Amino acid sequence: MKRRYIQITALCAILVLFEGCARRIDYNLNEDGYRVSTGLERFVFWSAKRYRGKKAALVTNHSGYDYRLRQNIELLRGKGIVISMILEPEHGIYGYRNDTDFRASWYDPIAGSRVYSLYGIDPRVLKNLLASVDIVIFDIQDMGMRCYTYISNLKEIIDALDGTDRLLIVLDRPNPVGFLGVDGAFLDRRFASRYVSAFPAPLLYNMTIGEAARYYRGEFRPKVKLKVVRMGRYRRGMLFHKTGLPWVPPSPNLPTYESSIAYTAVVLMEGINLSIGRGTAKPFEYIGAPWIEPFEFCKTMNALDLPNFKFKPVYFVPSFSKYANMRCGGAQLFYTGGKFSPTEAAYRMIGAIMKRYPYYARWAVYGGRFDIDTLAGTDLFRLGIQEGKPWKEFVRRTSKKNRTYRRKRCKYLLY
Repeated sequence: MKRRYIQITALCAILVLFEGCARRIDYNLNEDGYRVSTGLERFVFWSAKRYRGKKAALVTNHSGYDYRLRQNIELLRGKGIVISMILEPEHGIYGYRNDTDFRASWYDPIAGSRVYSLYGIDPRVLKNLLASVDIVIFDIQDMGMRCYTYISNLKEIIDALDGTDRLLIVLDRPNPVGFLGVDGAFLDRRFASRYVSAFPAPLLYNMTIGEAARYYRGEFRPKVKLKVVRMGRYRRGMLFHKTGLPWVPPSPNLPTYESSIAYTAVVLMEGINLSIGRGTAKPFEYIGAPWIEPFEFCKTMNALDLPNFKFKPVYFVPSFSKYANMRCGGAQLFYTGGKFSPTEAAYRMIGAIMKRYPYYARWAVYGGRFDIDTLAGTDLFRLGIQEGKPWKEFVRRTSKKNRTYRRKRCKYLLY
């Protein structure tokens, strides 16, 4: 009996030990046990109680979660903040739409609030909406590129708050491609558009969303009241998988962190009549068209000897977007690691495609202008390729404005 008692006691001790160990497991920690705390987490822990009872407009989407995957709406309401409206960006509040929702507003029973689409309302209406609340909270995972529409939404919110006494609170999050630095041309106002090219910066601006808010407010809207809740333990240029945070796809076409890195080099190919894998299992990793034979195409691409990418022949059938339901030949692009210039990679790949397929490859045109000029924020990218000029010539012609930007940007960095 005594022996059995000892066995049971030992078993209980093991179970207690196991339970204790299990409580310490955090699936979001990387191999170093290191984790970044987002602006959302720090705001909820330290500052949110100051705004108890305040009516807030929350600018967010499906990326607005903390590292335990608790939604910002729930966390903010738990601190007594009244979410009187939600403003959603492209892809919607739940992040499943490939297209935008142009409805002005609707009541969402799951969120328990009225939702307004930033694509469905006029800027003047937005200004009136924000005048009806006490504070505006912005919490969205950005991608660090000017053509990614969330940064344009931030600009529009700041513009709408200009001339008011409403406080904008930006909850900072990592820049997934910050390790690539500043890259591409500074936005030429002639090629600005409301969503794709609105933020006055180079294509890759190397700032977090909080730093970008500080920069735009400081340089263009100095009277706007702004509070940026910075992250904890974040280092500039961190790879996202080193932050210890879960990767919540910022949009339906960026399912993995690897796809987001490929996106930086491939997105400018939307400016030509090429599928970039939208509507496939590998968006921004498949590139091709019905008029491409994949094996010869990959020989052309690999001959560029891009040090950070390799190309494998592939056939694919997009379910939507360019060449929907048509078999395309092309390449699967593999990112092999390291720092690179996304604009250089795109410049050289597009140049090779235009040269290899002169009777098929065309610049895409929308609304009477070249898509590539809107995406790149300049016509120098397109003209350089058309004229057969080397990449370094493009860098030379855009470097002056970038030097000015870098100098101004330094004042607003937090990390």
